[in-house]
Amino acid sequence: MGYILCFAAVVGFLPAYGQQAPCSGPEYRQFDFWVGDWDVYHATADTIVGTNHIKNILNGCVIEENWTGGGGNFQGKSFNTYNPVDSTWNQVWVDTGGNTYHFSGRYANHVMSLTGETISRRTGGKVLFEMSYTHDPTEDTVRQVWKASSDTGKSWNTIFDGVYKKKPEK
Repeated sequence: MGYILCFAAVVGFLPAYGQQAPCSGPEYRQFDFWVGDWDVYHATADTIVGTNHIKNILNGCVIEENWTGGGGNFQGKSFNTYNPVDSTWNQVWVDTGGNTYHFSGRYANHVMSLTGETISRRTGGKVLFEMSYTHDPTEDTVRQVWKASSDTGKSWNTIFDGVYKKKPEK
């Protein structure tokens, strides 16, 4: 009897035959332009600031980022998912500096726009974030701009401005 209940519970989580597989709709592919192996350059100079390996994981339900800063001492990861309930993309960023940031936003016109907020460890005040990933399909590049505001959005400072260029295939 225990085996039957266990089997019934497991089957209850499986998609019904003929049903669309989870994470297979076109909205789940909106951020796929970022998938690949990249050298990341400072936006206004021909200087590499890091590398990034972005991949689809968990049957296409998650886009995983693996960032390494130019010196190799700073690393970070993000996990990006689409939420069909509110039609948003959500990102959680974690890094070797002990930081965790949560972002949410949408994709439109080749741009993934995300916002978030945190409490500054240094000042204890609220910090707002805006981040955009702009895909240039002609050049197959991505420009990422990350800005922060500690005055409720009255002024913004650019934290990061980089251009992703695909690494040559081996």
